[in-house]
Amino acid sequence: MLNSINLDDKSFEDILAEAISQIPLYSDEWTNFNHSDPGITVLQNLSAFSMLQQSAINEITEPIQRSLLRLLGFEAAKDKPAHVYVSCGIQDPLSLPAHWKCHVGDLCFETEHPVTVEPWSVGKVYTIAAREEYRDVSYLLGRAIPVDAAVFGTDPEPGMGMCCTLTGRPAPGSQSVFWVQATENTGRNPVDQKAPVSFAALKWQAWTALGWTDVQAIDGTDAFLRSGAIRLTFPEEPLELCDQLPEPAYAVRCLLVRAEYDIAPRIHSFTGNLLELVQRRTHSACFQFAGSGTVAVNSAMSGYGNLFVCCREEKGGPLLAYRPKPAKEQTGRFYAMEQGEGGTLLLHFDRESWGYGPAEGEPQGVLVLCWDDETMYHRSLGPVYGYDDQVIPLEPYGHMIPDNFSLLAEMTERDGRVTYHLVAPGETDPDDLCYEILPSPGQIRVRRPGLGSGCRLFLASCAVTEGRRGNIREQNRFEPESREGLPAKLSLFNPAAGRGGETYETMEEVRLRFAAEMRRPTTAVTEKDYEEIVRRTPGLCIHKVKAVVDEDANSVSIAVKPRSEKPDPQLSPVYLNQIRKWLEMHRLLSVQITLRQPQYVKMNVQATIYVKSYHNGAREEIESVLDRHLDFSAADRGFGETVSYHRLVRELEQLPCVESVYELFLIPQAKGDMMYVGHDIRMGNHSICRPGQYLLELSTRDGSD
Repeated sequence: MLNSINLDDKSFEDILAEAISQIPLYSDEWTNFNHSDPGITVLQNLSAFSMLQQSAINEITEPIQRSLLRLLGFEAAKDKPAHVYVSCGIQDPLSLPAHWKCHVGDLCFETEHPVTVEPWSVGKVYTIAAREEYRDVSYLLGRAIPVDAAVFGTDPEPGMGMCCTLTGRPAPGSQSVFWVQATENTGRNPVDQKAPVSFAALKWQAWTALGWTDVQAIDGTDAFLRSGAIRLTFPEEPLELCDQLPEPAYAVRCLLVRAEYDIAPRIHSFTGNLLELVQRRTHSACFQFAGSGTVAVNSAMSGYGNLFVCCREEKGGPLLAYRPKPAKEQTGRFYAMEQGEGGTLLLHFDRESWGYGPAEGEPQGVLVLCWDDETMYHRSLGPVYGYDDQVIPLEPYGHMIPDNFSLLAEMTERDGRVTYHLVAPGETDPDDLCYEILPSPGQIRVRRPGLGSGCRLFLASCAVTEGRRGNIREQNRFEPESREGLPAKLSLFNPAAGRGGETYETMEEVRLRFAAEMRRPTTAVTEKDYEEIVRRTPGLCIHKVKAVVDEDANSVSIAVKPRSEKPDPQLSPVYLNQIRKWLEMHRLLSVQITLRQPQYVKMNVQATIYVKSYHNGAREEIESVLDRHLDFSAADRGFGETVSYHRLVRELEQLPCVESVYELFLIPQAKGDMMYVGHDIRMGNHSICRPGQYLLELSTRDGSD
């Protein structure tokens, strides 16, 4: 991966022979060089030790390689679950606990938190013109054949927007997720968080008794430029039927506050009131609560009945184990269980009756662990022996999610009490138990035991994922793991593909990705470097780039043509600002950079051409060749290219309808950045040729037109 000196290039025999050959240089004592000579035996041992030492020094272990990559700012991918949004199709409100599971094939999906899904959906979708003219585009709700729609028209302006009706009234203050599937074939570069860009600003509103009321929105679509989720928090004021629509209905809408789009956004589906699921399977869950007489565990994990409860009895004190209340009343650390509504498990503590209980209001005063039936037999991981880099297997688990993993350390204090401590991975304090997850083999490595030496470890929280496999396609049917308490006709499908799933990278995969990344220019030095870096500007649609270096002035002039649905586009202020910010991160400090607007040189053609009398459509075929030859903005040619006179004449004469080209003149409409080279015309470094007006005189040899 990185070049280094090979220290392990000699065998044991080579090292021993070299040492024996140097005996006369360091000692004048006689030796017969036999193996029985004690001095030779010492040299053999030292040579073997030297070989082992050089081999160990020469070896770059995987943790060292990953640390070196981290120093270079290159982080290897870790296991990350995919997220998917699901439509439920229900008639009554549906309450689901955390860790509620459903399946697509062998993939398991869960809810992250307790959630209540309301029985409404998007009824109709309208686009709003500048004068609040409504156009029905409800075909966006169809799933069979996606059809694009320009929600803000072809020329978006502030005041334009989109309105959707709801088939029911959302609860005041509730949250809902809408999914926008945008048309993403515009050649737009991926968005980079280091260089964000914004082309527009939206405001979302809902119709209440006060009229259109602003609602809080988290837009993951960059104002409909890319596919993503939009999270709306409805106002505390209840929604009312809107009488300004073609049909009265509950409604929400979005309006453009600012519009500087390079390409007008188009979408081909819009869905609302979605349930968010995560592709993972939780085997062990950990819940923390503030100290209280009663805590509620609203999770499907509590249904297994495998619980372990700890409490802090004083502020800042250790966690002590509690057990279920026995049938006989007595003093001790107990809790009572009660089954609440919707599958919620209530745990009651009574300090007055049992003598012990959690400290009231103490943050993280109550800790509840829940295991599934399989993990119940594997929850104990064994002791921490006290040496560095102890490896503990986590059979039968692999590909654990680091953000959903923790251990419970059991320690015996000097006074004989058994206390518990929750330990997350990635700790760096040398006094703490520092460990890391090895997801692929399903292990944890205790880097430094700290004060945890001698403690016993238990699995506190553990969830596994399939990584990239969770990025499923849209329109899948989900089957609940258990239908107990669910509607009989519950239908779950995902209108959008899963996103965000990543799989733990092996060292070989990291090495290949690192090598590919190193081949891409990150610092602009040559003209090609500047052009490649500008083409990768995050969030922009870059079509053509031309960089020209002036070594005397130590400057670079860069002409950029953006992609656009409009002819002859120019760089907008958003483009200029974004490209400058991106180049500032990659340029040499001493180089001055100038961005140039593209210049379009319209090329008129005046020609007399003899055509064949029996051929129809000759003018259209000739104009098509002229368009293809002179339109550099659409072809693979760009800035500074040459209009070849002889090539154009040859292409025209090769047409089946053309007999010969009598005369042809290329006439620029205006003087621009160009020069004549014989009969050819070379565009300037910042100019692109475009077709102008054609004055064509077509006739046959016999004189007929």
